[in-house]
Amino acid sequence: MAVRQVILAACAIFALTVAAGCTVHVGGDQDDDGNDGTQVFGEANSMQWDLTRPLEAEALGLPADDMVIVAVPEDATVSLTLPSGTWSGRTEEMTVTTRHGYVDSVDLFWTEAGGQAAADRMVADAALLGVDAAQVAEWAETARWAETADVNETRAKDNYNGSTGEVSTAIKPSMAVGEGAGTPVRLWYKFYVRDVVETAG
Repeated sequence: MAVRQVILAACAIFALTVAAGCTVHVGGDQDDDGNDGTQVFGEANSMQWDLTRPLEAEALGLPADDMVIVAVPEDATVSLTLPSGTWSGRTEEMTVTTRHGYVDSVDLFWTEAGGQAAADRMVADAALLGVDAAQVAEWAETARWAETADVNETRAKDNYNGSTGEVSTAIKPSMAVGEGAGTPVRLWYKFYVRDVVETAG
């Protein structure tokens, strides 16, 4: 990730977490021993985590109570095992929030080419993430409106919540308003695993 992207992502995440009193750790920082604790991607720029069981932060090289903006390599892919199966996809940005020594949530961000592409991707993932497929399919229409809308809003956003077993999920599309056909859509997928940790405890 370019330095500018890291800074912008850090600012955005910081703004979202100030109210919660969470600190933000930017990928690439090193601990007192000189170890980079945010290199969670392995060979072939891939990462595989099983979210059906508690993930200890220390074992992953992550701080115990923090929000970490992970250093994401080019063409990064993520595979997350869920109670309903394995979700796989690419990511351009990633944050991991830890709490009391365990992974609390995983957030993935990437851009789709347009509204229909974003809707198609969300519909394809809906059953696995426990999200209503009919609702996410409606994003294509929202995106068509946003492309040419003449309103004071700068971005069109939505939020679709779901769950699969003890893993809660959310899909959050966002795009600029009034920029014409083919406006890119930013997707944010959230996997919230606190219930996995608390049930195991």
